[in-house]
Amino acid sequence: MKIIATRICHRTGADIWQLFDAQLNETRRSKINKCLQKDQQKRMIIGDILLQFVLRHELCRIEKRTPSVIYSQLGKPSLSDWPDIAFNVSHSGEWVAIVLASCEVGIDVEKQNPRFSKLEECILSPSERREYRTIQDHEAYLCERWVMKESFSKLIGVGLGYSFAEASFDKFTASEAVTLYENKCYFCKTYVLETMSCDKPYHMAVCSEAYNFPNELTLLPFDNLKIWALGAAKSV
Repeated sequence: MKIIATRICHRTGADIWQLFDAQLNETRRSKINKCLQKDQQKRMIIGDILLQFVLRHELCRIEKRTPSVIYSQLGKPSLSDWPDIAFNVSHSGEWVAIVLASCEVGIDVEKQNPRFSKLEECILSPSERREYRTIQDHEAYLCERWVMKESFSKLIGVGLGYSFAEASFDKFTASEAVTLYENKCYFCKTYVLETMSCDKPYHMAVCSEAYNFPNELTLLPFDNLKIWALGAAKSV
């Protein structure tokens, strides 16, 4: 399993964004351009570039072509050319993250936000609500549980119809948990991505069919991604 996250530099010039955009195929570019929020477009573009980077640079799986991504009816992505590789992408605010593995996986990243306090009943199972009442940092707990369950829903590919409160995660270490779904165990590992300022942190979770998480995630400097994309563009 490989987990890589990069923090977008929003001061990146228009010429670099054009370079990133040129790495996309027409179908993907058209889908991204339908998004009305420019910042969201940028996050989606970086998610695609990060996927190309990991496949080419880390796994040496492709040379001069964009990976062909297909989607299930409920929107779960997969690689048509490499069915033995599962992947998932998430982005929020300034962070974009990706996980690749040889088993089904899901990932989610969210910025800690007071809005999660309004979603307590939607997020937490009965046992989690009991635990919630015993802790001090409610905001962090709810955000962490949100990313755990969002990453799990992306793993099983059930789409928006999944009720977060139906799943209950039991932690067996400070950052690792397990849940039971349809008589099968699924594992989850959580991370905290810090910000440059005193702003709220980002919480990230990866869910997997197998308990094979790396000891550390890879933080890729955004400048490194830009340099790689420039080299990839010149080689085409």
